[in-house]
Amino acid sequence: MILQAAAAAGGSEFFSGWLNAAQTKAHTHGSGSSAPPDPHEWAGYKPRFFSPEDFRNLDAFTAILIPTDDTPGAREAFVAPFIDFVIHAAAEYAPEVQERWRKAMAWLRSQEFGNVTPEAQAALVERMSRGSGSAAFNLIKEMAVHAFYTSRVGLIDVLEYKGLAYLTEFPACTHPEHHRV
Repeated sequence: MILQAAAAAGGSEFFSGWLNAAQTKAHTHGSGSSAPPDPHEWAGYKPRFFSPEDFRNLDAFTAILIPTDDTPGAREAFVAPFIDFVIHAAAEYAPEVQERWRKAMAWLRSQEFGNVTPEAQAALVERMSRGSGSAAFNLIKEMAVHAFYTSRVGLIDVLEYKGLAYLTEFPACTHPEHHRV
């Protein structure tokens, strides 16, 4: 689905901005400032698929799933804008995807997700992960994880992916045969 979204009208522009914004945000994470500045591409982001309420709920939900702690989280990786773009683009090739997301967000609204404390939101996400609302939970979690770990923040800053490099030594391995290639 992500590849189809990238090929959709405006896809390359969105994904280019998403990667650049995530890279800029990642480089400012942990710099001691109270809040890393948003790159200009994201300053006025307006959701294309989700209502403002649903977008805020999605952002809060994904931040619970992938919180900011000693590493960047969903917000630093711009997970909610990424999901919004992909679901918006799905109208061209998979309208049933949009319907599943409408149902998931309606379920969250029916639980008053946006009207409760962050602690109550986290408790609801926990309950959802164990069965109540599991369809909505699984849908959001799957896309959030994909968005995060394919972003520059998730792939490079969190997973520390180094690219297509190979190791010639394995100093941490205790097997002598693994110390040299």
